[in-house]
Amino acid sequence: MSLQTGFSRLVALALGFLAWTASAAEPGTRAPSVFFLSRSENRNQVHYALRTDEACRPVGANPVQVYWRMLERGESEEEELLTVELPVYGLEDAQPVEATAEGWRVRVRLRAFPSRPIDITTALVDGQCRVQAWTKGGRGDFQLDHVFVKTSWPFSVDFVRLDGVGQDGQPVHELIRA
Repeated sequence: MSLQTGFSRLVALALGFLAWTASAAEPGTRAPSVFFLSRSENRNQVHYALRTDEACRPVGANPVQVYWRMLERGESEEEELLTVELPVYGLEDAQPVEATAEGWRVRVRLRAFPSRPIDITTALVDGQCRVQAWTKGGRGDFQLDHVFVKTSWPFSVDFVRLDGVGQDGQPVHELIRA
């Protein structure tokens, strides 16, 4: 799928309706977010979280949860994605899990950007489970924290910005234009 097709999918819902009618999830019942997506049109965010067990191992065949934080309604408001939102904000069906020397890795792909895989890694560090998202950019691999989508009227995306931290500890801001 081309970058333009990915942008088209993203645009299809970026300016569309908000997920006001989905059922709210109980606050605090989700795994901590690994990275999130926000849009220029409001404060709501799509979060991507990895469910792990006590040993920091990913849980289940599809361990990554995707959900809305409905910040326009309140800090603790969360909702599931609607079926119509899955082509833009959802993940490809496959979430392969594999053991690494440090812990575990889950490879996911955003449906809107399947050509850019994201590796979510886990490791026990000082008895704590550390979960990070990694992707490749112009300067090599970097830890992904945030995807920002700048939309414009009518139904277009000006750019997508990936924000994170490089392996050298320096901030990374990669701009992808339509």
